[in-house]
Amino acid sequence: MYNLNLSKNEKLIQIFDNILITNSNQEKTTTIAITNKRLLFLDYLNTNDALDALRITNKLNTIKYKDIYYQLNLSDIKLTKQSNYYVISKNKEPIFNFYNQEIYNLLNQELSIK
Repeated sequence: MYNLNLSKNEKLIQIFDNILITNSNQEKTTTIAITNKRLLFLDYLNTNDALDALRITNKLNTIKYKDIYYQLNLSDIKLTKQSNYYVISKNKEPIFNFYNQEIYNLLNQELSIK
């Protein structure tokens, strides 16, 4: 389950789970959601330890949601292709690299519409 908090007139295009992103020598596996206005990064955020404790003690299964931990407006990013990876930049500064061609193609399509 995902908490996307879409704004008015914002439409979800696609969600990608287990996407490896890198930045210099750091890497993270994350979920990426593409909308017609933003690029969203989601993960499980531990926002309520008390709820987890309740689940453990009563053997209840609570539904965990992936929440947005980082977002970029599509109008602020530049997408480039390198030899075997793709780069997302903002203000000419690379933010991160990724390796999924389907994400690259969808972002390219959305950026060409803007």
